[in-house]
Amino acid sequence: MYQPIATESSRKKLLTAYPSWLSQVQTYWWMWSGQNDKVIDYWTTVLKQDMSKPQISAVKFMIKAQAFSEAREYLERLIHIDTENIGEIRYLLARCYLGQGQLSNAIEEIELALDVEPEKAQYLDFLADCLLEIGDWQGAVEALNKSLRADPKQSETIFRLGTIYSYHGEHLEALRCFQGCCELQPNRPVYWEMKAETHLQLRQLPQAARSFERSLRFGMNPDVAARLAYCYIQLNKVKKGIDYYKMVLKYEPDHYDALCNLAAAYQNIGRSVDALTLLEKAKTIYPNDPILLNNLGYTLVHLGRTRKAIEQYQEALRIAHDHPLILYNLSICYAQKGNWNAAKETLSCLLTVDSNHSDGWILLGNVYDNTEEYDLAVDCYNRALNLH
Repeated sequence: MYQPIATESSRKKLLTAYPSWLSQVQTYWWMWSGQNDKVIDYWTTVLKQDMSKPQISAVKFMIKAQAFSEAREYLERLIHIDTENIGEIRYLLARCYLGQGQLSNAIEEIELALDVEPEKAQYLDFLADCLLEIGDWQGAVEALNKSLRADPKQSETIFRLGTIYSYHGEHLEALRCFQGCCELQPNRPVYWEMKAETHLQLRQLPQAARSFERSLRFGMNPDVAARLAYCYIQLNKVKKGIDYYKMVLKYEPDHYDALCNLAAAYQNIGRSVDALTLLEKAKTIYPNDPILLNNLGYTLVHLGRTRKAIEQYQEALRIAHDHPLILYNLSICYAQKGNWNAAKETLSCLLTVDSNHSDGWILLGNVYDNTEEYDLAVDCYNRALNLH
């Protein structure tokens, strides 16, 4: 029975002691067992000794294994011998240069490869990689469009083009790309997800919801379900939104966004107790989120627990000192408790941060009314109405 060769001495004799097919079987064994160093060592020896025929498959493996120096050394010798495969040799050489951080050399080589085979989609895709590395996204888009003209059904290239457009704010172009991906491969959930996110960027909520639904049809993803729930809440389909948030929490009980957003949905329909339960759980996950602490305080106020709400707002302000909404909400609590001096102090901080906060001026006017400082109250009301 054949036994794999594992010793160093056997490996060094491999080229001469066994037929070439048996040597390749040995390399497959090393690859299968994760011994890439041995495979690289073997192919390096082959490439140094055998220039009789191009060893393109060996070079591709070495590039994949990031043995760029060894692959590049062989290719630089091969380029003067093999004129038949010159385009592919230059392409592989460009990949070696990129792997070694020599970007300008990589661009030069891939452009030479394209001089030989100008409509090779693989080369154009690689050129796009290089152009993106130097920040030339318009050039990358041009290269990818040429790639698509060479092979129009490359859904991954279309998807990549869409992500570039999306990143640079060209949402209509991105949507066109993602729509094309969905038409070519309608069972890929990520294509529908990105199409939905682009609809959201364009404020097309009904279309976004439909695309998120299609994405979920081809694969359950709690994050996608949470985004779909958000769409339904924004479309005022609160029950459907709540149902999808519940679905998210069924699959991922500690999904932070779902906990917070479902709590907000419950609060908006008057289910403050349910909202409080979710927010308290969310706080165990991220206890230092000032927005969470603000929402927790808001819910506690609606449950009549003003003193506890004040504690949450104060905790939030220790993290986000100048947050206008938290300062305003805390001021309301102080006013409700009749703590006029604390209310004045907090509102002073708020109006220093945002001197045009009309609700803040009105609340401060009410505080002055309650402390019988009527002239100051009138001044505050005038500021709220921009009459100062």
